[in-house]
Formats: sequence, C-alpha cells, structure tokens
Amino acid sequence: MAEDKKKWKREISAGGVVYKKQKGQIFVLMIMPTGRKYGPPEGYWAFPKGKIDEGEDKRHAALREVKEETGVQAKIMEDLSYVKFFRNYDQTLKFVHYFLMEYALGKLADHDREVAKVKWFKLSEIESHLKWPADKEVFERAKKILENV
Repeated sequence: MAEDKKKWKREISAGGVVYKKQKGQIFVLMIMPTGRKYGPPEGYWAFPKGKIDEGEDKRHAALREVKEETGVQAKIMEDLSYVKFFRNYDQTLKFVHYFLMEYALGKLADHDREVAKVKWFKLSEIESHLKWPADKEVFERAKKILENV
C-alpha cells in the first residue's frame, strides 16, 4: 500500500471565481479548456486556474492565471480556501487555492490558447454547467458570498 502512495505526484495551483454585477444581476466567468496539447475543446466549463510558479505567492498566481486564461484583470475580494482532487491520467494529487474576485477590466477575446472559450454566466446558471466535484465545492463557497453582494 505504501508503494502506491509514492507514485502520486503533488501539484499546487491557484485560481479565481470572477464575478461582476450588471443591472442588478451577478455574472460569473467560466472557461472551457482546450484538450491536452491545445486540442479541441474539452466540452466542460470550469473556473480559471493554473500552477503556482516556484517562489510565487498564491494570490499573485491566481490573478496571473485569471488574466492569462480569461483575458481579464480582477481584484481579489475574499479567500475561498482550497480544494483537492486526484488527477488519474498523470497520477497527481492536485491542490487548487481559489479566491473570489471582482472583474476590473479586460476583454474575453484576449485569453490564451489553453482556453477554447470564455463566457459570463448568470449566477443561477453556474451549477448546471459544472462537471467536477471540486468545482462544485468551490462554487458553493463563492455562491454563499455572492448571494449577498
């Protein structure tokens, strides 16, 4: 059993649940990643996130990844803590630290090639578009805050 645990790699990432308030409604920004090695869209929506560079602060990494993957700059409003999950295809235990962020400026068209699509969704639409349990978990934390914004 101990041998099985040794084969898992560990990866730490950071990301954001970005929102904006428009005409009395809350919208949340989501991405559809491309396939590995920039293949066709994966077909699911998620929150922007990515690896923390060596020596990089998690807050800085989260803001950087949001900018790279969505084309927008945002302001951190609250710490949403982290989620963890196992990624089977490369045997990685992944920790992702998320922040609730408010949209500041930028164009969705300016996202990088790791992302196939970027889109604003109404707060009430988010849950039906989430595939992964970790994304659902972090959204529940964000939703409790956003319902009172």
